[in-house]
Amino acid sequence: MNGVLISSERRVGVIGQPFDPLGQLLEDQIGRERDLFLPLVTPVGHGDPVDEIVLLSQDEALAHFADLASAEVPCTVMLRRNDGTQDPETWAANLRVLRHCLAEHDTGHVTLMAVTEEAAKDVSELLALRVLACLDLVSISAQQTRFPINRQHKETTFFLDQGEDTRDARRMETQALSWSKLRRLAQITPEDEQDQDMVDLATYANGFATESVLPSTPQKLRLLAVVPNGVGLGHITRMMALASALKEQRDVEVLFWCFSRAAEILQAAGHPIVLRQTAMHLQAHPPDWRAFETHEFALLVQSFKPDVVSYDGANIDRFVFDALRMPGCGKTGFLWVRRGMLRPDSDPLFMENEQFCDLILEPGDLAVAVDKGPTRTRSAHTRGFCQSYESEPVSLAVGMPSYTREEAKAHMGLGAGKYCLVSLGGAYGDWDALESALVAQAQKHKIGLIWAQSPLAAPPRTQGTLVRRLFPLSRYLAGIDGVVTATGYNSFHELMLTYDKPVLFAPTNHIRMDDQVARASYAADQGWASVVQADAPEGLEQKIDAFMQQVQTGESFANRPKPRLNTAALDQQIARVLTPFQRDSQPEDAR
Repeated sequence: MNGVLISSERRVGVIGQPFDPLGQLLEDQIGRERDLFLPLVTPVGHGDPVDEIVLLSQDEALAHFADLASAEVPCTVMLRRNDGTQDPETWAANLRVLRHCLAEHDTGHVTLMAVTEEAAKDVSELLALRVLACLDLVSISAQQTRFPINRQHKETTFFLDQGEDTRDARRMETQALSWSKLRRLAQITPEDEQDQDMVDLATYANGFATESVLPSTPQKLRLLAVVPNGVGLGHITRMMALASALKEQRDVEVLFWCFSRAAEILQAAGHPIVLRQTAMHLQAHPPDWRAFETHEFALLVQSFKPDVVSYDGANIDRFVFDALRMPGCGKTGFLWVRRGMLRPDSDPLFMENEQFCDLILEPGDLAVAVDKGPTRTRSAHTRGFCQSYESEPVSLAVGMPSYTREEAKAHMGLGAGKYCLVSLGGAYGDWDALESALVAQAQKHKIGLIWAQSPLAAPPRTQGTLVRRLFPLSRYLAGIDGVVTATGYNSFHELMLTYDKPVLFAPTNHIRMDDQVARASYAADQGWASVVQADAPEGLEQKIDAFMQQVQTGESFANRPKPRLNTAALDQQIARVLTPFQRDSQPEDAR
């Protein structure tokens, strides 16, 4: 299957059905390693100039033949064998119509190809025209896992080897992954021998499987981190912490695709970002927005060429997975950073996204003993090839240098005396009663209040309150004598892992949030902190009074746990994700 070698650094327009396996395999063709693939609607009149056009089937060639004939760049038409949805005579008739059209026009710039040598021979005999076989694919190591596929079935079941004498039955949507990626994970096995096109595609994708020695995982790692527009700062800080942890083990280049309104934090830390807008912020029609975002994200994946795409959050927008199935985007691992401690009544449907992932990283939670959410009690129906890893708690604050007490107070512009920080972030809830009680009790105990201003939240309503923007908070904690805070993952672990002074948790109880009430209550049961609830005002004044007494007397909490993230183990898990994509090698005799 030698075909014609295409030079690199070309812009290749692709016309065909979305997520056509043949289009997904284009990036693995020898000589196309640096090509940029652009989806086109028609061979002419498109916005982006291209150096070549590939039409993925004879149906596309017939539908666009007038434009195909007048195109000013080389065009390749892929001639596909019958997929079983047409009767044989109709399939042959369509090819004969295409032959007639080619004979009637000057089509010297059009090359005819078929998926395999056998398919090329069959079609060539039918048309009495020269039909080449597809370009050779980059060689990969042989895979033991067999992935059965049937065009008529939305899902398939396969068995994934999990170690010695251990096989795990898995389910997955048949179109969940790019075939460029799928061929690196399994041998693709067509179930319907009457579907000649699927037989051709599987034969092509599985070709050149050779036993080879895997090279060591490269020290340079490119990470493309997708950050949604969450309620708090947890998504951003966990991605920053992940990048920081990996940098302890290897050279990491990280780029953020960021929807968060707190993107300034990334910029201040020196991280390159691509700032995006959600459909809600743009007031755009969601399907139109998603199609545009898919196209733009696919272009970035092709140009940045990440080793790993990561996403932090429960609900992953479909544009991410759609983009990774576009031509040119299949050779990257996908890491889902998915925290636990979701509310018990959370809809578990989001867990079906496991089938698109290579690795789920669950950041450890100090309150895991009371986690009753779906990530603890349910299993996804479609798991695909995904593996899971639960790490120690992930906090950007751990190991980060901090100010001395004098330096922290100077940076915050504080005088002598005791100060309590109020950090409710962008949380939902009516905090008026809590705010009033805090002000009253702080005055009673002669403690100054500082409001930690989040970029995602409005300032306090109380007049005269000190407002400071402190990020990361841990750098300033030495100058603060007590903290009142919501109980999101980030705030909870930042304080429990790095702070030894009084903490009062005010958990948010909202369907969109994690189970902050359970987390805060667990900390109180362990004697690590106090807790008040905005929707349970009974005893509010007394609890805040007791907390302010702790602040005033300088009570210390040495019993808080101090686990540190094992960065070497985390790096090993990332290396497992990368392994299938380190197997590429080019046959020495490829032409």
